[in-house]
Amino acid sequence: MNRMSIKTRITLWFASMMLIIEALVLTFIMIINGTVVTNNPEARLVSVVNANVNRVEFDRQQFQFDDIKYYSRGVYTVLYDADGEIMRGSPPAEFTADEPLESHAIRLVPCGGASFYVYDVHLDMVIGSVWLRGIISAEVTGGVMSAIVPVAWSVLPVLLVLSVLGGYLIARQALKPITRVTEAANAISDGQDLKARIGLGKGHDEVYRLAASFDNMFDRLERSFEAEQQFTSNASHELRTPTTVILAECDYARKNAKTEEDYRAALDVIERQAEKMSGLVKSLLEITRLDQGTQKTSLEYADLSGLVSVVCDEQALVAQRGIRMERSIEPNIYADIDVFLISRMLQNLIDNAYKFGVENGYVRVTLQRAPGGAMLTVEDNGVGISPENLEKIWQRFYQAEESHRTHNDGMGLGLSMVRQIVELHGGTVSVDSIPRTGTTFMVYLPEYQRREGTV
Repeated sequence: MNRMSIKTRITLWFASMMLIIEALVLTFIMIINGTVVTNNPEARLVSVVNANVNRVEFDRQQFQFDDIKYYSRGVYTVLYDADGEIMRGSPPAEFTADEPLESHAIRLVPCGGASFYVYDVHLDMVIGSVWLRGIISAEVTGGVMSAIVPVAWSVLPVLLVLSVLGGYLIARQALKPITRVTEAANAISDGQDLKARIGLGKGHDEVYRLAASFDNMFDRLERSFEAEQQFTSNASHELRTPTTVILAECDYARKNAKTEEDYRAALDVIERQAEKMSGLVKSLLEITRLDQGTQKTSLEYADLSGLVSVVCDEQALVAQRGIRMERSIEPNIYADIDVFLISRMLQNLIDNAYKFGVENGYVRVTLQRAPGGAMLTVEDNGVGISPENLEKIWQRFYQAEESHRTHNDGMGLGLSMVRQIVELHGGTVSVDSIPRTGTTFMVYLPEYQRREGTV
């Protein structure tokens, strides 16, 4: 059974259930046919006459016939006196035969092209006697069930075949989209076509909803693969440049360096490029750990206000081009955070503000309580970001054009890491910028409340 297809199993279930139901129906019909409704006419005749005999009463020297049923279940009952004269009741209109009374004998009497069963009972009450005659047509032998039984035997097998065929067609139609789901999944898993989709369209049953869920999943997979390919391409490009410079500098020094100063200059170039490569590799490793979840967050209930103050102090020491550090930090804001990751996130935002700041400008860091959490903002009055590039800044390796940068460091990974760290803490990050006016990054971290007994 486990090797059968779902379609076959559903069809067999339909067939089995219909077979059981029809068997029960036929059994019930046969029981009814043999006991209650379809007694043969002779048995029905005797039953009705004997029942009427029991209804005859003798009270105060007189017979009482009021309870007799003169027509019941196709049986006509006629009451005769001792001399054979009709007292009550009447035979069927078609029954014209002058049949003598004969006690407890069932006779088949032909009459005018028809036949009737006749049954007489003599009732003797010592001081008087009467006859009860029952008459029933021989043509009513089957009754209602005589028509139902043949119809049941003819129709129920047809219903069984139709139900099995209908179940098979319904199962095939319902499960048909599963084949398209399988084909699309195989095409993508084999790497043949990342754009393959099931495309069942709109529907309301479970299979259509399943297909829509698969299509959404395939969309995410395609975007993920494309992002991975882009990431690999960008990383290769970023590593190729310093590698090319190092190789070129080595070749130049080997061929042209004559003095110690020449070699020292070449080593300086090589060192700078090696440091750039080291920083890039380190950033790539950190991003990969965050993506794969191997960078475990070590959450602790820490003083977020104190952490922001320390990072601002450190970053103020490396400020360049006369850019001043300004801060407005609300005290005693505590949070469940990974201190290292939050420090890295804030450093990246401040570094980005320095990079795109203007000479003698400012970088303003603000921390304050917000509904259900805390709001951290990093603002500068630098060159700003054009509206069409606001979403691009979160892409890895994206860098603004040279004309928009006042400092030429960076590899385009900082803001991507910022978003990852914030989302890892369950927060959100957004940006507001006006070209040639400045940029503000807003980081919301949720549910920061001071715990009882914590200082």
